[in-house]
Amino acid sequence: IIYRVNQRREEVIAEFRERMEERRAAVTTRLNTIQQLIDSKADLQGRMKENRLHSMRENMLEDIDTKLTQLQVVEKETEVVFECDTRQLEQTISVLGQLIEREIISTPDYPALLQPSVSVGKKGTAEGELYWPQGVAVDEKSKLIYVADTRIEYHHVTDIRSGYVAYDYHTGSISVFSMTGEYIDRFCEGQVNQPCGIAISEDNDVFVSDTVSHCVYKFKLPKFKLVTKVGKKETGVSKFNYPRHLTVTTDRSVLVADRDNNRIAVMDTDLKHKRYIKHPTMTRPTDVKVNNNKVYVLSYQDSPCLHVFSLTGEKIRSLITRDGERNAQVRMCYSFCLDKKQNILMADYDARNIKVFSQEGALLHTLGDTQDGDKTIRPQGITLTDTNKIICTSLFTNFGLHIF
Repeated sequence: IIYRVNQRREEVIAEFRERMEERRAAVTTRLNTIQQLIDSKADLQGRMKENRLHSMRENMLEDIDTKLTQLQVVEKETEVVFECDTRQLEQTISVLGQLIEREIISTPDYPALLQPSVSVGKKGTAEGELYWPQGVAVDEKSKLIYVADTRIEYHHVTDIRSGYVAYDYHTGSISVFSMTGEYIDRFCEGQVNQPCGIAISEDNDVFVSDTVSHCVYKFKLPKFKLVTKVGKKETGVSKFNYPRHLTVTTDRSVLVADRDNNRIAVMDTDLKHKRYIKHPTMTRPTDVKVNNNKVYVLSYQDSPCLHVFSLTGEKIRSLITRDGERNAQVRMCYSFCLDKKQNILMADYDARNIKVFSQEGALLHTLGDTQDGDKTIRPQGITLTDTNKIICTSLFTNFGLHIF
C-alpha cells in the first residue's frame, strides 16, 4: 500500500502505524486461539502429520511470521510505503484456522474413498446401459434410483445448396435402478427429448426438465403417467430457455434453474407460475436446492459460483470460487446437493471428483479423486440418500451411475 502525501505527513504515518498495531494484536489473538485448540487435543499433532497438515501448518506460521515483521513504515522523500498486504495476511490466518478447526471439530461423515462402492450402466442404449446420463434422484419410499438419460443420434443429410448438413436427434428416457445398482426398468421413451433435472415429491410426483424441448414435465409414479407439461423456448412467464436441474420442496414448490434466462423459476406442484428469483450476479444457473429456509443456486460461469438467497429472493452471500481465479476451489460444476448438516457437495466435472464444503466454504473432503484414468469419474448429476450415500452420474469417463 503506497500513500503519497504532501501535507499532514506525520499524522498519516501515525494513523497507519496505529491501524497496523491493531491488526497485529488481532492476528496475535487469533494465533493464540488456534494454538489453544491444538493444545486441547492431545492426538491432533499426530493426526495432522498423518493428513499432511503438519507441514502446511508450519509453512503457514512461517509465512505469517515473515509478514508480521514487515509491519513497518519505510519513509521516503515524497511518499510513504507500507510494506504489508493485510488481505493476504488475513486470508492465510483464515485458511489455517479452517484446517485446524476441521481436525478438531468436524466429524468425517464422508470417508476419503478414492472410488465408488458401486458403478453400473456402461455406455450404450441397451437395457441397463446409459448413453448421456445427467440428473439423478432417489425415491426413499421405494428405495429406487431414477436417472435422466438421453440417446443422441447424429445424422448427415445432403442439401443441394450447402452440401452436407449435420444434425442430432435426441431421445430421452428415465432409467430405474435399485440401491445396489441392479437395473429395474426404463420409462418415458418418446415422451422426453433431453431430460436433465429430475426430482421426486412426497406425493409420488416426478418432475423432469427437458433442455431440448425447453419445458418441465410432471409424471406420476410408479408408471410415469404424464400429468402435465409446461414451457417452450421464450423469456415470458412459464417459459424456459435451456432449463437445467430442478428441485421440489416440502412446501410443494418446484424450483427450476432456467439457465439461459438467468433466473430461477418458482412454481407450485401443478407447474403454475409463482415468481422468479433473479440477481445481477447470478448468470446461467444450472442447479438449485432449498435447505434450512435458504435457496442455493449454482451458476457454473460465476465465481464465486454458489449463491445463497432467502426464500423471497434477497441475496445473502456467495461462496466457493471456480476455475479462472487464483487458488480456485472448484473447476467446473453443473450440479450440487446439501447434506443434513448443510455441508455442500459439489460435483466437480472438470476436476473429476466430488468436493465437500462447509457452509462457510471450507473444503472438508474430496471424493473420487484418483490418478487412474480407467477408474476416474466425471460427475454430472449428484444427490444424497437419507443414509448419506452419495449417488452421481458420470460422462465421458466411466459413463454411468456411481454410488459412494
